Amino acid sequence: MVTGFNTDVKYKGVTYHVQTEDKGPATPMILTLIYKGGEILGAKRFHYKDVPEAQDDKGLAKLMEEIHAATDRRCPIRLRPA
Repeated sequence: MVTGFNTDVKYKGVTYHVQTEDKGPATPMILTLIYKGGEILGAKRFHYKDVPEAQDDKGLAKLMEEIHAATDRRCPIRLRPA
């Protein structure tokens, strides 16, 4: 079972930390946070309660990986404040 992904992304000399995690069955949500120097710059939430592909560990891990990779490619990104 994959619980999350963490990546550091450098952009114009600044390192951003991208963290993606599953909040678990009680709160079926994938949460991605972007940090700079320990400060949360923004968050992206994806609710997967009704997504059939995310109802097993393998499908959920793939979805988390795709969301994390997309955020890495777009970082730094303007997200809603956490």
